[in-house]
Amino acid sequence: MIAPNYASYRDPAARVVKKPDGWYRYVFKAYQKEFDYLMQSGLYAELVQKDLMIGHEEVEIDSDDPAIYKMIRPGQIAFQSYPFEWSYNQWRKALIALLDINSIALKYGMILKDATPYNFYLNKGKAVLLDTTSFVLFTPNDPWVAYRQFCEEFLGPVALMRYNGAEWAKLTMAAVRGLGLPFISRQLPKASRLSSACLLHIHLHARYTGKKGKAKKGFTAEKLLSLFAMLRSSVNAWDIPYRHNGHWDDYYDQGDVPYIISKERILIRWLSEIRPDSVIDLGTNTGRFAFLAAKHAKRVIGVDFDEHCIDVAEHAIEKESLANITVLSADLAQPSPGLGVMNKEYPPLLERGQSDLALALALVHHLCIDMNISLAQVAEMVAALSEKYAIVEFVPEADDRAAQLIANRGGVFTGYSEELFITALSAYFDQVEEVEVSPTKRKLYLFKKRQ
Repeated sequence: MIAPNYASYRDPAARVVKKPDGWYRYVFKAYQKEFDYLMQSGLYAELVQKDLMIGHEEVEIDSDDPAIYKMIRPGQIAFQSYPFEWSYNQWRKALIALLDINSIALKYGMILKDATPYNFYLNKGKAVLLDTTSFVLFTPNDPWVAYRQFCEEFLGPVALMRYNGAEWAKLTMAAVRGLGLPFISRQLPKASRLSSACLLHIHLHARYTGKKGKAKKGFTAEKLLSLFAMLRSSVNAWDIPYRHNGHWDDYYDQGDVPYIISKERILIRWLSEIRPDSVIDLGTNTGRFAFLAAKHAKRVIGVDFDEHCIDVAEHAIEKESLANITVLSADLAQPSPGLGVMNKEYPPLLERGQSDLALALALVHHLCIDMNISLAQVAEMVAALSEKYAIVEFVPEADDRAAQLIANRGGVFTGYSEELFITALSAYFDQVEEVEVSPTKRKLYLFKKRQ
């Protein structure tokens, strides 16, 4: 049988493998009955047509392994973000997509055997199932095998974000297999017990977790459909999470219009000249410049630590149905590491995010002054994410915002100057051009990476 790998090792029905021209999935003979039913029943066609599941093409099997039944080439995913990098509403739409997929599947006599958010990716502002072989035939009165996983890995984290704040999503980075229900229950406020979804599927479920007793009867299709409808109604009502004070989502709406227009003109000229295939926008805020870059590149990744900013950008992506831009929430002072088995199951952001062009606009002064990261370390990060070019904005110490940050540090701060900035970036890049962004003294630098 095709050997397991770090990206695909737990599913006995199939194996995902990376080949020189992209990703493929081997479907094993052990899954022949379910795969044929999925494809012939009309379920696959409906889910793909509704953008709920990734499509695929069947290709010629390139192995003599007798365990293989089919070989398929799924639609290729340009960039994969992970749940611990999602904003609250990205989590919600993935949860709702899972409930909708199960509701549709039941009408065809199937159900998902897995309920993990890692089986989804984000495209055009929608959550799309990428695990083609996650369906099993539904047998009435059997328990839903993915129910506990659903509560621990999906419903629980979303409830924590809803009642305690979106930053709770980061906790899932330390628990990629889900959070225990007793733990989730203890962290939720008393008000959560007024929600039937939380009361039944988290609090009461947690009380009986691990206790022995008589095997409980499963569900009929009708009861499961009612369950999914109830859960969907609850999650739909959770449209606004608890939010701590935030002040970055209007960063580019506080005036400075001439400055923004000037910066956009410079960026458009450079983007038109270098024509990058891929761009990563570090400190994207609500995505203003990521959306601009998306008009010139095949793939754009926007990264910001503020989950609400990412929610705003995600809403715009969904509204415009943009297929070439993905936004995620990550702290650039401590970007997502490699996680899972041998830390290789989920590659680090600095590896996944590598792009032709790295944008760092109005960011460096925050990293250096706020986070005390050296200019040399900022340059190293930009170089790690840039394969060809970098556009980096330098905000001088005398700028009002930089001066305020320094004042917040007690008025004393060393190691931050334009000279040191140029020296740090020059360790990895050749300077192509610098332009002052009128009417400010801020400057944009275009760098080309040395190979």
